Parts: sequence; structure tokens; C-alpha cells
Amino acid sequence: MSPAAAGEGALAPPSIRRRLLLLLSAPLALLLATGVLVDYFSTVPPLHAAYDQVLASSIVAVTAHLNIGADGKVKSELSDQAIAVLRADNQDEIYYLVLDAEGGYVAGDEGLPVAPEGPETLSFAYAEYRNVPVRVASYRLHNASGVVSISVAETTNKRREAVRGMLSYMIASDVGQLLVTLSLIWLGVRAGLRPLLALRDQIVRRSANDLAALDEGRVPVEVRPLTQSLNRLFATVAEAAKAQHRFLADAAHQLRTPLAGLQAQLELLSHELQQHGAADPALRERVDRLHSGMQRLGHTANQLLALARAEPSANPADDFRALDLADLAKDGVAAHFDRALVAQIDLGLEASPARVLGSDWLLRELLANLIDNALAYTPAGGSVTVRCGTISPDAVAMQNHPDCAFLEVEDDGPGIPESERARVFERFYRLPGNTRDGNGLGLAIVEEIAQVHAGTLDIAAGMGGRGARIRLTLAAGE
Repeated sequence: MSPAAAGEGALAPPSIRRRLLLLLSAPLALLLATGVLVDYFSTVPPLHAAYDQVLASSIVAVTAHLNIGADGKVKSELSDQAIAVLRADNQDEIYYLVLDAEGGYVAGDEGLPVAPEGPETLSFAYAEYRNVPVRVASYRLHNASGVVSISVAETTNKRREAVRGMLSYMIASDVGQLLVTLSLIWLGVRAGLRPLLALRDQIVRRSANDLAALDEGRVPVEVRPLTQSLNRLFATVAEAAKAQHRFLADAAHQLRTPLAGLQAQLELLSHELQQHGAADPALRERVDRLHSGMQRLGHTANQLLALARAEPSANPADDFRALDLADLAKDGVAAHFDRALVAQIDLGLEASPARVLGSDWLLRELLANLIDNALAYTPAGGSVTVRCGTISPDAVAMQNHPDCAFLEVEDDGPGIPESERARVFERFYRLPGNTRDGNGLGLAIVEEIAQVHAGTLDIAAGMGGRGARIRLTLAAGE
């Protein structure tokens, strides 16, 4: 499995914001559950006690209407109106029962359960009457003949609804407080992470060439060691890039000078052989081959050095400045005019002012490779045209710029098949069946330079569907 595939299958690491919210949510949820339990035990028992007190008051009312004779007989003197008042309730059914000292029925609802006797004369219990749960309060009245039992019971509708309402209110209130707390925490975490996000944006906006130190003015103290390490790394990379730049410049000079000297000596030797009429044609042929090979070696060395110098690590941002592509196009055409004349190719220029921000020598190298490539593949009698100018942003996929600049080279040679256009920018790649001299580095250099300038390359057919047109599109400068 490739690293990319493994990365896609793996879970993404949580962000600091998410981790903080998760770490704080669990204790807050536990605190919520604890709060609900505390609220329950601090409110529900007193609620039941209040309803029990109402039952006790009803027992007092029933007891007040009992007549206990000298012989110990008990008689209830509750009138129908008093019984109606006792039973009056909008939510529950009220029952009562009076038993004499022998446990015989005196008044009320027969079969009503009696609360078990406890240490107090008044006791409470939950029971079931007529298949309905009830709360029973029983009072035991002692007299000369024994113990008279008075019980009052009610169904539990009021209690159940009251407990349900209180629990709903408590849970809703606590959940609301939890949500408000989490929202405040989220806002606080978001505000606290704002400097980190600003640092992230500062890094994301950087180009590959920008190795300047990060601004630590608003960086939190906890993150400052990271930014300091990054700044040290940037400084080291910048110094290494400058050293590489100096090395490549020195290497280019050291290689080009002896190669140019060897080519000059070979040209002089070939000229002398022709001048003195050397009789050995094989010797002249070997000298010509050696001269041709030395030219190819020099061209390859120059292109390898150009490719190395075109890499982003070798080009700090301070190499960039405001340029006019029209000036570069004019110089590029002038530099290749003699070669085009010898090859009987019409080398033309259509230049309009187009200012960009870029590296002068890199863009010149890019144009030189495009013109060299076009001249190499255009037959005698053909034409090569260099163009530059500006175009509207609707014509290309460029954002955040009012317009764009372009530099292109068009020829009427054999062209580049659509199936090969994505591969011609690979290093050392040459089109199948190509027998011309070359090393496959020209367009690779062009792509490297385009990437350094954050530009886009486009290959299309030339006028009338003949040849090839390679265009570089850049953001227009001031």
C-alpha cells in the first residue's frame, strides 16, 4: 500500500480545538449528571413530604368527626358534605377507612390497605388499591378499649406529574447551562487559537522562495519555541540556497570556459586540416565528430546547470523584480535571429507590454529553451513566432488578479500529439521516433521555471492546427 493510500485510510488527528472540547465535555457531562442527582435528592423527598403532610391533615379532619363511646364503640359522624370535601381533588382519587379496636369496619372504603405500624402513631406506605397504586397514611388512636385505626389514601397522579415536571425542568436547566458553558468554552478556545491560525495563514501564504523569518510579534509564548526553530531552519535553508546558487554560478563558469576553449581548438583544428588539405578524410571526419560531440556536451552541461539553478531551493525571493516581457521577447528573438536565418526559418515577434514580477535570467532561460526547441523542430521555410502581452482573467484559470500576462512561442513544425503533451515536461523524455539531437531537458527546465514563478504552462496546436504553441501564463505585475 502506498503512503498516500495509507494516509487516506487512517483517521485524521484531532485538532486542538476539538481535543479541548472533548476533554472539557466529559467532565462537564459528569458534573451535569451529578447536579441532576443532587437536585433530585434535594427536591423530590421534600415534595413527597409535603403531599404526606396533606394526607396527615386529612386524617385529622376524619378523626375530628369520630365519636368514641364509653363502651369503646366508634361511630363516624362525617356528613355527606364533609365526605365530598374530603374526596375533592382534580387529579387523584381520595379514599379513607376507619377501623375499631377489633379491626372491624366503621366507615369509609372497605378493603383499603393500612400502612404498617411504625415507631410513630402516624405511618405512611405505598400500596395498591383497586389495581391502582396509592399512598396511604394511617393514624392509630389509643383509647380505653384499644387502638382505633384511621387511614387516608390517594392515588399518585399528582406526585408522579410533579416529580416528572421537576426532573424535566432540572434536566433542561442543567443541559441548557451545559450548552451555554460549552459555547462559551468554544468561543474562548476559538479566540485563544486565533494567533495560531494567523501563524498558519502566514506560513500558508508563503511561496517556496520566501525564506524570511516568521513574525513573532503576536505569537503566544507557548508556540514561540516552534517559530524560533522554524526561523532558524529558514535561515539555514536560505544560507544553503545562497551557497548552492554561488556554487552553481561558479560551476557554470568553470565548465563553460574549458568547454568553450575545447570547441574553439577543435574548430581551429578542423579549419587547419581543410586549409592544409589533409589527405586523410577519416581524420577530418573524426575531428568533425569530436567537435559535434563537444557541442552537444557543452549544450547538455549548460542545460543541466540551468535546470539545477531553476529549482526553487536555488532561487531566493529577492531575485524577483518587476520586468516587462516585451523586453525579454525582443532580446530572445535577437539572440536567435542568426540561427533562424541560417536555417531559413522566419523568426517573428508580436510583443505588447506585459509587466510581471519575476527573475530576469530565469525567464530569459525559459524563453531561450522555447525558441531553441521551436527552431530545432521547424523545417526550412517554416516560421516561429514569439508573442507576449496581457489577457483578461476570464481567459485563464487565474484568481485574485485583474489581468494576466502571457509569453508564448508558436511554430509550424510537426507539433506535439495530445497524448504526449503531459510527458514532454519530464526530464530526459523525448517523443517516440525523434531522431534529432537533444537530451530532453529543454521543456523540463521550462516547467521548473514556470513553477518558480507560480505560472501555468499550456500546450496547444498552432495556427490552422499545425505545429505547437507553448504558452506561459503569469500573474500581471504593477
